[in-house]
This record gives sequence, C-alpha cells and structure tokens, in this order.
Amino acid sequence: MHMPHPCPHPARHAAMLAAYGFGLFPLPPLRDARIGDWRVTRHRAGLVGGYVSGPAAAVEPFRHVLYHGRTAWMSSSLMELESHAWHVHQARGVVVVAGLGLGLYVRAAAVKPEVERVVVVERAPEAIALMRQATGFDRWPDRDKVVVLEGDALDTERLKALVARAIGAGEEWRPDYLYADIWPGLAAPEAPSQTAALVRALRPAAAGWWGQELSFGLWWREQGREEPPDMAALRAYADAVGVPVPVTEGYAAFCRDAIATAGLLRPRRRRGTATALLGRWWRLGLFRRRKRDAGSTTMPGADR
Repeated sequence: MHMPHPCPHPARHAAMLAAYGFGLFPLPPLRDARIGDWRVTRHRAGLVGGYVSGPAAAVEPFRHVLYHGRTAWMSSSLMELESHAWHVHQARGVVVVAGLGLGLYVRAAAVKPEVERVVVVERAPEAIALMRQATGFDRWPDRDKVVVLEGDALDTERLKALVARAIGAGEEWRPDYLYADIWPGLAAPEAPSQTAALVRALRPAAAGWWGQELSFGLWWREQGREEPPDMAALRAYADAVGVPVPVTEGYAAFCRDAIATAGLLRPRRRRGTATALLGRWWRLGLFRRRKRDAGSTTMPGADR
C-alpha cells in the first residue's frame, strides 16, 4: 500500500496487528488553518492515552485538533487513530462516509488499493473548505477517488439520490461500507439509531459508527453482564440496533479491550447506571472532544 505519510506510533501499530489483525493508518500532512468558526490547531508534545491501549500510552510530539468554536471535533491523536482503525480496515469497494472532520478516515480509506471510491457527505461548507486548506486535499495522490458532497447525511430521504447521482450509480446501487462519524463525543446516545437510519437509506453491505465499541459496552453492561463479551454478543447487539457490523475474532478482542479501557467491565456500582457513569467520564473529559489547555498532559483522551 502507498503510504503518503509515515504511520504514527509504529509500536502500537505492530501490537495491534498482532492482537487484532489490523493496525493504525497513515495521516495526511496537516497544518494550522482557520475558516470562520472552524479551525485546525497544532498542540505541543504530551503524554496521551489510547482507545484500546489505555491511559498514558504514548508521548506524541504534537497533534492537530479540529475545532468548531470551542468544541473539538477531531484530532490526529492516538485515541482518534485507534478508534477509527477497524473502520479503515473494513473499507473496500465504494465507501460512504457521513462526516468529514479532518479527512483522516477519508485519506486512510482512499489509499487502500481495494477501495474504488470514497464519497463523503458533510453539511458544513466551512469544514469542507478548511479540510482542503489544512490537509492539502487537492494534492493527495488518490484525490481522484474522493467525492466530497455538501449535504446533511441525516436527511435520509435525499441521501441516497445525492450519493448515487454523484457517482453515476443506478437505483439498485449500494455501498460496500458505510461509516458514520458526525458526533462530537464517543458513544453518543443517538449514534446507533442514526446510523441505523443511514443503513436503511443506503443498504450497505457493511457499516459502522465512531465509538460503536463503547456503545456496545454500555449495552452489554445494561444487560447486567460483567464478563467480557464474545462474538455472539457482538452479533446480537448489531442485530438489535439494525446495523450490519462485521464481526471477527480479532474485532471482538478489540471491542473487549476498548470496553475494558473505558472501565465498562468493572463491577456495577450500587447507585447509578452505566449511562450515569459514562456521564461522569464525559465530565472528566475522557470520552469527549473538548478543548483543553495545549500544555496539559494529565487528562488522557480529553481531546479527540
């Protein structure tokens, strides 16, 4: 595979390949930029945590964060890379992406030889213009694979026609993979149902959403289960939410590690629910993309 930029965190990449059968992915070149209320800002070196590798997993020399106002929407951090890794691994054929962000997922999917086309639907024109400016989008070697559409992915009545028209497909067309990343925080309560609505509109062969492992972990905990979930449990959850999530032994192991890292396999507390506990993590900044002081190294995962 052509890798336009070195894959960051090579040790983590190798460890993930050995443990799960998939690893991290290359980043596009990033630089600071601003358009309206959207901006990309480079933060200095710090100790960071990962999505599956736990707190204080690595020292990053720098990272870029995409902000809308004061809300962080995406970053080039280790947590971000680990959380997208499975979905990059699944990308093949024609991939439809809801949400553009920094274009990290789009770029990683486009460089894969087995990916023919990546169609991105983004509702904020400023975010589209900013991504072009901050990543050198128009100079990507695989730029011709990528179609960026301005529109609301959640307007499902228009979504299929919008995407099909852009790639010249007929009414029976369906994507090979659908990936949704349109929320500022992990395990957003509305993420499973909104992804399911996209699935009903586009009928993809396979699909997923950002943070689905933690959504699964919350569901597992609400079932009163404390033991690590297996492949059957993951398939049951996918069927329950109506999203065709591919399942492998490696991915089930990845889910278990993400859930364990989030603390969702700890014994249940006497008071409060898993949702309340996740709310506590959100207030701590563990699973939300909030702005923090650029020099802070004490809150792993606070930035996306």
